[in-house]
Amino acid sequence: MTLKDYLDQNKLSLKVFADRCGLSAPTVLRARDGICVPSKRSLLAISKATGGVVSVADLVSVHDEK
Repeated sequence: MTLKDYLDQNKLSLKVFADRCGLSAPTVLRARDGICVPSKRSLLAISKATGGVVSVADLVSVHDEK
């Protein structure tokens, strides 16, 4: 599941979710939008905060554009 879908389904704001993860809202935003690959610490914090629903693999998935 994508982080965006998780946040939408659980009606969580970036700020509330970031606080749960111990991360900043901009860090969560960049992870949600795929702007950059989060640090290992951030990946693990996000996955843990979602109870594993959003996996590390979900956060770093690479889509082949053809």
